[in-house]
Amino acid sequence: MSVRLPNTIRAVLRLTLAAIREWPSRPIDTLVTVLGFATVAGILAAVLAMAAGYRHIFDAAVEGTTAIVLSEGSDSEWGSSVPTGAAADVTQAPGVARANDVPLIAPNLLGSLPVRYLDRDLAARITLRGVSSGMFTIEKGLRLVRGRWFQPGLDEIVVGAAAEHNFRDLALGDRVLAEGRIWTVVGVFTAGSQFFSSEAWTSLGSLQGAEDRRRACSSLYVELTSRRAFEAFARALAKDAQFALHPMRASAYYAQQASGMSRLITRVGGFFTAMMAAAAVFGAMSTLLVMVESRRFELAILRALGYPHGIVFAATLFEGMLLGAAGGIVGTAVVYLALNGFAASTLGVGAQLAVSTSTPQVFFHFAVTALIMLEAVLWAIGMGVLGGLYPALRAARMPIAAALRDA
Repeated sequence: MSVRLPNTIRAVLRLTLAAIREWPSRPIDTLVTVLGFATVAGILAAVLAMAAGYRHIFDAAVEGTTAIVLSEGSDSEWGSSVPTGAAADVTQAPGVARANDVPLIAPNLLGSLPVRYLDRDLAARITLRGVSSGMFTIEKGLRLVRGRWFQPGLDEIVVGAAAEHNFRDLALGDRVLAEGRIWTVVGVFTAGSQFFSSEAWTSLGSLQGAEDRRRACSSLYVELTSRRAFEAFARALAKDAQFALHPMRASAYYAQQASGMSRLITRVGGFFTAMMAAAAVFGAMSTLLVMVESRRFELAILRALGYPHGIVFAATLFEGMLLGAAGGIVGTAVVYLALNGFAASTLGVGAQLAVSTSTPQVFFHFAVTALIMLEAVLWAIGMGVLGGLYPALRAARMPIAAALRDA
């Protein structure tokens, strides 16, 4: 069974196909326009893929029953200082899970470890995290890849696989200076919470001794009995007059940590994308105007044969959409092949993302998803529509007599 298109649509398609057949006769103009759209679509896809990849590392594998407790007024572990005595109060709060009658609460303390890149002479820092034994139960995705875990009380560290892969002197047996002490690398690990793989871990007591902070820690990781237990747990801590504590669901905390940087990436990238998009729209407008002018006689004949203004307008606009779609497909395809899965970091040079020089290193991978590619292609089509509006109006309003006389 064949489907007959309405006469108006068939007329638009016929005119558009005739215009497409003329593209090879103007290869430079057509190629420049398509490449302009491809560049914008590629930049947009790369920016969105960068932000998506950064957010992904905070899609933690911790259970929905995990909470993080910071000091009041802090929005991250780096700005938090929780008194050691607060752990005892948190233990008494309702909803805290237990294993063998031991509350699943893990105090964490953050420090930094200076490192240098493996493939270039560039300094950076990674997080040195002091953890208590409860962390190995709460963070269920921990896996030892090589070596062994550190022994509490000794100046030993284990390093995340991402850190070991990208930095010098983090192999088994290497000795590194951090927080005024020499630490020996005794193991390499991976974690369900991917940003942990960019860190180095040691025992809480060892790092507290190095930093002389035996009376404080950066955060408390707490395993709750259920997701619904968080409300009662948070209310109990809010009533604690002795310690000003700020409990958060782990999922909410990680989402908050990801949102700030991903917004920065998107805004900065969006600014440059917008400037490139404006140039691409004007380029498409110029190209389509040239093409319309080159078809003045043909358009005049069509109008004389009875083709209405709207069909000529729609056909020219559709041509701009096709140029945008072609550029969008090319640009996103290049980005997918070149950048999908590409490793980057929050501090780097060259091909890596230079975002911060004051925060510790976090590694991530570009994530060029189908949704991102579709969004970039749709943006390119939209730019084609904008670029084709004025040429389409010119084509639709072209005086028949003048066009035939000029020809």
